[in-house]
Amino acid sequence: MKRRSHSRTAAALITAALVVSACTSDDDSGDDEVETSDVADDDTEGEGDDADGDDTDTTEAEGDDTDTTEGEGDDTDTTEAEGDDTDGDMAMDDSMVGVEGGSGCGIPHGPYESAEASGEVRVAWNDPLLSFNQNTTHANATANANVAYLMHSGFSYYDGDLNLVNNDQFGTCTIESLEPLTVTYRINEGVAFSDGTPITAHDLILGWGAVSGNFNEGGVAFLEDGSAIQTDEEGNWLVLTPEGDIVPEEAGVHYDPETFELFEGFEYVPAESVNFDAASEQFELVTQFPEISEDGQAITMVYDSFYVDYQNGTPFLGNPAAHVVGRLALGIEDPTEAKQAVVDAFQNNDGEALAQIATVFNTAFDWDSLPDDEGIYLSTGMYTLEAYEERAEMTLVANPDYTWGPQPKVETIIYRIIGDPTAAVQALANEEIDVMQPQATVDSVAELEGYADRGVELAFGDTAVYEHVDFAVANGGPFDPAAYGGDEATALAVRQALMKTLPRAEIVERLIAPINPEAEVRDSFTQTPGAPWYDGIVAGNGTADYAEVDIEGAIALLEEAGVETPVDVRVHFADNNPRRASEYELMAASAAEAGFNLIDGRSPTWGSELSNPSIYDMAFFGWQSTAVAVADTEANFVTGGANNFYGYANADVDALYEELKGTTDPARQEEILTEVEALLVETGFGLPLFQHPGVTAFNSNYVTNVDPIAISPTIFWNVWDWEAA
Repeated sequence: MKRRSHSRTAAALITAALVVSACTSDDDSGDDEVETSDVADDDTEGEGDDADGDDTDTTEAEGDDTDTTEGEGDDTDTTEAEGDDTDGDMAMDDSMVGVEGGSGCGIPHGPYESAEASGEVRVAWNDPLLSFNQNTTHANATANANVAYLMHSGFSYYDGDLNLVNNDQFGTCTIESLEPLTVTYRINEGVAFSDGTPITAHDLILGWGAVSGNFNEGGVAFLEDGSAIQTDEEGNWLVLTPEGDIVPEEAGVHYDPETFELFEGFEYVPAESVNFDAASEQFELVTQFPEISEDGQAITMVYDSFYVDYQNGTPFLGNPAAHVVGRLALGIEDPTEAKQAVVDAFQNNDGEALAQIATVFNTAFDWDSLPDDEGIYLSTGMYTLEAYEERAEMTLVANPDYTWGPQPKVETIIYRIIGDPTAAVQALANEEIDVMQPQATVDSVAELEGYADRGVELAFGDTAVYEHVDFAVANGGPFDPAAYGGDEATALAVRQALMKTLPRAEIVERLIAPINPEAEVRDSFTQTPGAPWYDGIVAGNGTADYAEVDIEGAIALLEEAGVETPVDVRVHFADNNPRRASEYELMAASAAEAGFNLIDGRSPTWGSELSNPSIYDMAFFGWQSTAVAVADTEANFVTGGANNFYGYANADVDALYEELKGTTDPARQEEILTEVEALLVETGFGLPLFQHPGVTAFNSNYVTNVDPIAISPTIFWNVWDWEAA
């Protein structure tokens, strides 16, 4: 699919953060991108006020574009558990088979203590909610995922030690078989939407069908708002001319190449086919229509092949209500009839009905203020939405009917949008807000520490976001073989030469160590420093060759390849981000010594532009994790992956990830990831830089028990423990 920045992004992109299936891109200013392997999985975008623009689907806050998370439960991003910390604990054996409420969805929790909600807590985030359906790729952002976490319940969540907990008061999973992998998901009786409509198997069918991709007919591209337009066989977007002709779009002829806006009189050809703007590599493996239980409370899914991270993906995680989708798409007012009609459409593969359902799923839930239709923002969890002042402030109130999960102690949460990190810090100092995750810089930390006498406390630690540099290899630029007559060896030499100039150690020493003295260069694409597999994978992935800046080696590579200097390289990163600006300056100064001219391409809309590598040659941002998984980084590196914006294609990498998804042996999992990373380094995909330092600030005079975790939803994971002081 061809993608551009002008209102065109089909990846899991998050404003300034990317979400990755279990990973989301993250920008230290709040909108990171979530690594997205499966849109509703665990990808979430953004990292809160800290995001610098990393990308949920996914989709980086720090300039990272999130757009990930997988279809619901996949790894979402906004958004990123990154698979960094896994050591194979999710390996299964026959003892798990047939145990209802066993470890199919995590560690069973059991009944929760009752609580009396009271008081108010005010939270600041850097980006506004733009959609009540985080399960589309264009809405897979941390800013959306945060609110979804507050408003929705599901089968599982991560606790403070990153254990996956089965909220068995909501529902249970039962592994019926390992060969083939067969899982039953059951919703408990009494669990309902805030309008009183029970959550049933119909909602699970919608959650599976919309994100699986199994019903998509293809031949489309998605605009930024999720609407689908037609493409030709080569993926070119089709435009309707004033004369009534349908032609492939062309820059300068049909749209302004600077603004990407269509010229007057031209319009895109809307797609009439079935195409959901969602993607789940997990549920893509469930091609057989799930069996619905006789009581209508459960579905049983049979996988075509084993999927190692199946626990992170469930067919319900705050997805739109089937009865609301049925009403909006099919015009059926009765909730029971409406949701049955949705199930019938999927079961019968009714193209006409599914096209209407897809359009509603993709676009009807995108709002930046309080909708008139309450069905758009129904709650299934702790809080209901009472007010939403356009992109400015949300008011969430404890759900009086919610009994199937952790019980909140705070009655009202005021969720304020403060994009400027300096303004957010000042708001905390002025006691206008109580909790925030500011951009972690030396200056911001020093300022916050100065407010200790006002009750401000800080919590430090690495986040689940890591910074990385990637190269565009299919845009005709300096890293593309096409620029050298198809000579792949020359293009690789240029990429490797620039990699030799990256001052990774200096970046960490000057920008990260002052905040976290224990910080070190990150040398793995898939593992967090300190994770069980980190040292072993780093020892075998080849990053040691780039441990130090080697200007002479870079010059030699360029000379041997016959490449004339200076080599112009357009660099894409987040604007209004002091740390990213400093990173760029350090990289540009070092690269210049070897003959590279790094061109400043910072942009305030960098996240939505990641999918358009025609405007840049090199990008750096962050990925944020939303789950602890094994294969969740696949979308970043495989051919055509949702987060692989650069045209990188390697058949060996693709094959290794295919093997990994079906491998339960931890030793082989580690071997596979080592082989993947070695190929990424050897072929010049780019390099990881550092783990993002994190700081959470809160005023203990007004709120207690704030205890963030590294992965999304960071500060909100234990919101039920918060108490208004």
